[in-house]
Amino acid sequence: MIDLTGVIDPREALEAVAGAATEQHTEQENAPANAMAELLEMAQAGDAPAFWRALKTKTDLLRPIMDDDPAEYQAWRAEIKGACSKINIQSLDGFISPSGGDGGEVSSAATELADLAASRCELWHDTENNAYATINGDEHREHWRIDSTGFKDWLSWLAHRELQSAPSAETIKATCNALAGQGKFDGEEHEPRRRVAKDEAGYWLDFGDNLWRAILITPTGWRVMNKPPVRLIRTKATRPLPEPVSGGSVDALWNLVNVPEQERLLVLTWVIECFRPDTPFALLELTGEQGAAKSSAQRIFRRFIDPNQVELRGKPKTVEDIFVGAANAHLLSYENLSGLSNDQSDALCTCCTGGGYAARQLYTNGEESILTVHCPVVLNGISPVVLRPDLLDRAVSVTLPEIARRKTDTEVREATEAAAPAIMGALLELFSNALAILPSVTMPPDRRPRMADFAMLGEAIARTQGYPEGHFLNLYDEHRRTAIGRTIDASPVATAMVEYVSRGNAYTGTVKGLLTELSATKPDHERDDYWPRTPRGLGDAIRRYSPALRQLGIKATVEQKSRRDGIHCELARQDTDYSRQHPGSGKPPSQRSHVHRDEDVTVDGEV
Repeated sequence: MIDLTGVIDPREALEAVAGAATEQHTEQENAPANAMAELLEMAQAGDAPAFWRALKTKTDLLRPIMDDDPAEYQAWRAEIKGACSKINIQSLDGFISPSGGDGGEVSSAATELADLAASRCELWHDTENNAYATINGDEHREHWRIDSTGFKDWLSWLAHRELQSAPSAETIKATCNALAGQGKFDGEEHEPRRRVAKDEAGYWLDFGDNLWRAILITPTGWRVMNKPPVRLIRTKATRPLPEPVSGGSVDALWNLVNVPEQERLLVLTWVIECFRPDTPFALLELTGEQGAAKSSAQRIFRRFIDPNQVELRGKPKTVEDIFVGAANAHLLSYENLSGLSNDQSDALCTCCTGGGYAARQLYTNGEESILTVHCPVVLNGISPVVLRPDLLDRAVSVTLPEIARRKTDTEVREATEAAAPAIMGALLELFSNALAILPSVTMPPDRRPRMADFAMLGEAIARTQGYPEGHFLNLYDEHRRTAIGRTIDASPVATAMVEYVSRGNAYTGTVKGLLTELSATKPDHERDDYWPRTPRGLGDAIRRYSPALRQLGIKATVEQKSRRDGIHCELARQDTDYSRQHPGSGKPPSQRSHVHRDEDVTVDGEV
């Protein structure tokens, strides 16, 4: 008898094979859903880096869902967006299917190019989570924003050289999306700088050439460096500085620009201050009659600070134009201005001091696009356009004289190119010498102007030029007093306050009472648009012009808290040494000012 124990029934074997096949088929069918569930769980946990790493292995599973079941994909996409705000949904779409579902060729090419690019560069991000790439070459290192034209050009070159292909615009876009995700979530955080930077070694100035060199300036000297440690980024409009040589003199600069001799130290300080990114920048305003070579001087100054493809720009149409320009260049340069609106003036203040601008990124969402700016400003016009006190306090305004002996543009250009290397070297030498002296420069706190860092640097530069101690501060104070005069002239109410005090009057009482006093002598031709209509408007004007009036020896103050009868103010003569002595005390009776007090004035029943 034959023992059939252990012999498998053919029918059972067939059923087992069918069951395994069914189970395997079920697993394959469920794989996309499992992948979506796994990724959603990571998003809900807030682990964006793990999400992007896991996504690399699941794009092939998710792409059919996007193509064949777009409704399900959009529902999952919305869940991801709601679960983790750190995950950029647009980058997610581009990562899964760069072509939007038209085929896998673009996705394959983008993946291959992204992997190749990631092996050739370092991906990183800044504090605002913008993605950058550092391209490591044999002789130099380049730093680009991943969404910049310069980086996209490099990707095209890389694909042509290494992959023998010409990538499409969609492939480049998808590659940038993938690299940006890696830079934002996997890369380290660094601080990008534009044209100028500072670290523990000293100050750095981007040369702007194809070798990506930079100039290191310290109190002991300057030198050109390859592969600088700071991350200096550029745009396609960046142009190189002159190749500096030692042994030159800054005096050669004045043979090229029509700047009065008494203003040259101020202008020279402004140029050197443009090399320091760690202090507030000043604004340089060039004015003068038609043909005074204002634009020519502006071009030449820019040649030694931040050469650019577009050296001079016309008047900005919007405030946003100012911030976009400031975010893409180190020096903001405008020509032929006839006026500035209040908003434009405030924007230029922000550029000089440093700040940000936020705008809605897209009309389809509520996200903001942030522009961080900090840069020097230079502008010119026939008449002064810097009139608001807050901007004027940051400005160096120079009036260029009439030109007696005119040169052709060709002569000026040839002379500039010939002298530029020596002038560049002289400016760097002057900056280095000023840095060596700067720690020893002291300035009494009560004499420090608003641009105190600018004044301290100017004092150091003046000493290197052989001037005595305090020379620059005296020059700067006189310059500011002269500029304040035009600010006062531009405001009818400020002019009225000056005239009121100059007639020997002084006032202490309510703002409403002072408005009545000043309105009594308002010229009939003065438009009401430029005259405060309410006590609140006059109070705002007093606060705005108080620093300028103080420079003219006039005390104008407004109390912060309201009394029973309203907000009080004071308008009176003040000694230039800012003495606390009352304006009328200590003088003979015949020389004392007439003081209006609360008991002197009654307006509409208000004391």
